[in-house]
Amino acid sequence: MSAKASPTYKKIIEEGLIRARVYEFLQGELDRAGFHGAKVVSTPVRDVVTLYVERPGLVIGRGGRIAKRLTEVLKREFGFQNPYLRVEKVEQPFLSASIVANFIARRIMRGERHKRAAFAALRRVMASGAKGVEIRIAGKFTGQRAREERFRAGVIYRCGEDPTSYVDYAVRHVMLPQGMLGIRVRIVKPVEATALPDQVIVLPEKVEEALAGLSGEKEVEVAEVPSELLGESEGESESEEGVEEDAGEERESGGTEEDVEG
Repeated sequence: MSAKASPTYKKIIEEGLIRARVYEFLQGELDRAGFHGAKVVSTPVRDVVTLYVERPGLVIGRGGRIAKRLTEVLKREFGFQNPYLRVEKVEQPFLSASIVANFIARRIMRGERHKRAAFAALRRVMASGAKGVEIRIAGKFTGQRAREERFRAGVIYRCGEDPTSYVDYAVRHVMLPQGMLGIRVRIVKPVEATALPDQVIVLPEKVEEALAGLSGEKEVEVAEVPSELLGESEGESESEEGVEEDAGEERESGGTEEDVEG
């Protein structure tokens, strides 16, 4: 009888665990090179591992020694079939949350204040064209009580499809004499305005059409009243006022005569 085949979900979980271990291994080995990520493509002949780093020279090494050592480890420890390494340079490193987190961690380990390192990274990320960035550093800074400090710029998406599609996220840890520091970085990638649901695009041609429509509307004409009519109306009002005054005087005089007769 043939052995029972393992379920499909079990294979998927095992592959996911292997990829997570490989990612963790490469992240630790290529920290100085500015590791951004890795992509594994399995073929019938070999397994192609593409590494995305900030400084490819530190991955290859002199005479390709570092690349050969990584290839041997991937083959021996993780069971890759004839692994082949490809190294690609990240064109804009400060749009990668992983590289920015490593940048902050290295500067803190050199003794630099966390605020100075965070603001330096913040400025470089926004200068690279990002729509937003958030840096969180948590741990013991000076006292015995741990706290968290946040540094933000631009816009940050936290719910819906936007965080998964347009936000790059990374976490790094730094061991210091006073304890562990955690660094979390979120970067909103520079995407077109049409891809974001909360962006309002004003089309210049529509604005010109609206302005042309407003200028083409006829103004309301106000008819001028002739001066002769104005004079007659003024004379009539004055005569009416005079009649009212005379009637008032007659009523007053009539009242006085009755009083005398009485």
